[in-house]
Amino acid sequence: MIEARGVEKWYPNGFHALRGVDLTVHKGEVVVIMGPSGSGKSTFIRTFNALEDFQKGSIVVDGIALSDDVRQIEAIRREVGMVFQQFNLFPHLTVLENLTLAPVLVRKRARAEVERQALELLERVGIHEQARKYPGQLSGGQQQRVAIARSLCMEPRVMLFDEPTSALDPEMVQEVLEVMQELAREGMTMVVVTHELRFARRVASRVVLMADGEVVEEAPPEQFFTSPRHERSRQFLSQIG
Repeated sequence: MIEARGVEKWYPNGFHALRGVDLTVHKGEVVVIMGPSGSGKSTFIRTFNALEDFQKGSIVVDGIALSDDVRQIEAIRREVGMVFQQFNLFPHLTVLENLTLAPVLVRKRARAEVERQALELLERVGIHEQARKYPGQLSGGQQQRVAIARSLCMEPRVMLFDEPTSALDPEMVQEVLEVMQELAREGMTMVVVTHELRFARRVASRVVLMADGEVVEEAPPEQFFTSPRHERSRQFLSQIG
């Protein structure tokens, strides 16, 4: 589903953010990317749908090679859903309107059909009763579940999560992780940047550790958490464990 090879990125100030990063994500896999702040993990997954550009290397998503061609970028974005740290919901639209806006405008689907799907998705993430409310009337955990449902409403083939629980109060984290675990059980291909160790242990197909813009280690969760090969991995785990 995702094939990244030799991805390099420099910012205009000369900072070398990504240093030849490779990653392969197969259909149905859940790949968790971890690493210290500033390691390049969020920058890296944002290159998958051209939210960040890169200067060298190649990225192919679901058979589409990422380039400067706007049509290719749009094609990839139609297949890739993304959930951010902040919920990025439109505050002036109801929950239901937030879910239906893009499928109607971008995919040109019938509003009645999209509304039926949106209500089903809200039920799936446990907040069907909030459909007519505005984002400001919801808790942080509820807003993040709306953001997940909104991405699913576009029927993506891949879901990217960029630290989806880091802005939440601790008691709200689990409700969001449970939705993500259910998606994984249903076979959704997912790339998740997170520090949630329990989620990574339970759900990840593989764990990738990034540091200083590079992949330091890549291993199944059991190996990564019990017997990491690299000293940088051991150091990171000792700091967050």
